[in-house]
Amino acid sequence: MKYLLNRINVYTLYFFEYIKHGEWASIPHAFLYMFTRKSYATGKQMTSSMGKFKTRKGTLDFQYINYAYEIEIKHFIEKHPFEVFFDIGACLGEYCIWLGHKGYTCFAFEPVSESYEMISQNIELNKLQSKVKAFHYGLGRAHSIEHFKINHTNPGASKRVTEADSETQKFEINALDDVYAGFGLNPNTKILVKIDVEGMEVEMIKGATQFFQYFKDITLIIEEKLSGESIIRDTLNEICQFEYGHVDNFNIYAKKIS
Repeated sequence: MKYLLNRINVYTLYFFEYIKHGEWASIPHAFLYMFTRKSYATGKQMTSSMGKFKTRKGTLDFQYINYAYEIEIKHFIEKHPFEVFFDIGACLGEYCIWLGHKGYTCFAFEPVSESYEMISQNIELNKLQSKVKAFHYGLGRAHSIEHFKINHTNPGASKRVTEADSETQKFEINALDDVYAGFGLNPNTKILVKIDVEGMEVEMIKGATQFFQYFKDITLIIEEKLSGESIIRDTLNEICQFEYGHVDNFNIYAKKIS
């Protein structure tokens, strides 16, 4: 019953956003997905409280760009002081578009080719080239070429696999430690990092050791449902001291304290 009430509350917020911006077609699409777990979205340009977005047919893009999606994360971001945002596993770039409109400098990292193309188009659509930079690779422990199985309905859930087949793509992975110096940020910059890398969280953290040590004020939002909160905490504590808390049922935050 609690789960059902939560779903009703979430979808009520979704519908309010769709109505607010005149995106009427998304209401039946949301109902259909809720009951069938299939997307019947046609794919088109949409407007939400986060900006303007091109979306893909047969995907959950129409939900990603709704302000009510992951609303607890958005509330956490709105209350947190920062200057630069890193979105690791950026999908459509919806967080960066939203925060770019608010004046923040944003860096989006996305290895899925179709998603990277959507980010690039949405940056241009919103005229945020000076605020949002997108990179066509994922972040892990070191440079590598990996195979990922594509989730065509939920592209943000595409995962690394060990063998290639007709449903996989080859993606480039880099370590954040190897690339962040090129962004020209000083160590006093207040950094907020959102990490959603479908089970590669520990590897990504290990590849960002120098990054975490370099910046004095850094906070992470980490999806922990696949890797597990305990191993993520243990990995971070080998690098620096952090304070921890929960953002929602799937995400924790880690704020550097030394």
